[in-house]
Amino acid sequence: MKRRASNLISRGGKRGGLSLIELMVTLVLLSIGLVGVSSMFVVGFRTQRHAHFASVGADVASRKIEAMKAAGYNSIDSALFPGTEAVSELPSGQASISFEPYPDSESSNQYLVNVIVVWGGGTGIGGRVALSTVISSHS
Repeated sequence: MKRRASNLISRGGKRGGLSLIELMVTLVLLSIGLVGVSSMFVVGFRTQRHAHFASVGADVASRKIEAMKAAGYNSIDSALFPGTEAVSELPSGQASISFEPYPDSESSNQYLVNVIVVWGGGTGIGGRVALSTVISSHS
């Protein structure tokens, strides 16, 4: 009994709880986790912006092609459809339109139309969308 009593007395002076080192290790681990979570938000934001700009770019390219189809084969020329133009809906947006006789075609009344929309916006946000179609004369 005396031995147990002396053990209790010697332990009795020590308090339970966290030491300063344990607290600092916990804070370091917690901060590493928070940095990882915050970087996920940054990546998510960039991905969302890139997806939005890609959608707008595809819409712009589609509208350009639809305008060329509506004009008809005989109205397609570089005066009506310039080679490049600014795209105000996108940061540093630029659309380039090219049309040429369809390659390897036996018919001379077909154009291969390419519309490429590019935009800036920084790392992970800038991009490019390309659409192609064939427009022909129905005569």
